Amino acid sequence: MKDSAFTAATYDLFMQTLDPLLIKNWRRRLWNKVKPPCILEAGVGTGLNTSFYQSDYEITALDKNIHFLERARQKARSSGIKAKFVLGDVQDLPFPDNTFDSAVTTFLFCQLADPLRGLKELRRVLKPGGQLLLLEHVRPKGKLAGLISSLSEPIYRLTGEQIAHDTDIFVRKAGFTNLTTDPLLLSIIIIIEAKK
Repeated sequence: MKDSAFTAATYDLFMQTLDPLLIKNWRRRLWNKVKPPCILEAGVGTGLNTSFYQSDYEITALDKNIHFLERARQKARSSGIKAKFVLGDVQDLPFPDNTFDSAVTTFLFCQLADPLRGLKELRRVLKPGGQLLLLEHVRPKGKLAGLISSLSEPIYRLTGEQIAHDTDIFVRKAGFTNLTTDPLLLSIIIIIEAKK
């Protein structure tokens, strides 16, 4: 996604229309699983998850797009939410090893060309026993759904997304254990939970 204030505003307007219809319920379901206190939200975007931050959370919100990050910061500030906002890339996290109790992302790994690198970084910064929670587009299971996904992938690539990732497989390859998946929309959108 382009790094501009216009793109951030357009994305925010689009998502504020779409999010309440379906995605907000998925976000709520994801955040109901979070184990505090020290939480990293990687790929915070324009702050669509800030309404789920709780007062006992020590949130660090990271994004590589400065304009998205600023919109997220403004949303948190206007809601009285305390969080630390950091400019950075999930594939090269600016945090020491064993920092966070939980790492949360929503629709981040479908945008990365190298999701394994980002997942290894999240594992590095999680404390032993730390929790990984992902809300993701994934490669659907089954021949027909897989074919439809493969045929539509070039369209998604135009938006910067890589919808056909087998993210659950990458999570295992990154060294996470106790992986569970919670299907939300067929097998295309799921919550992935795992442990360091």
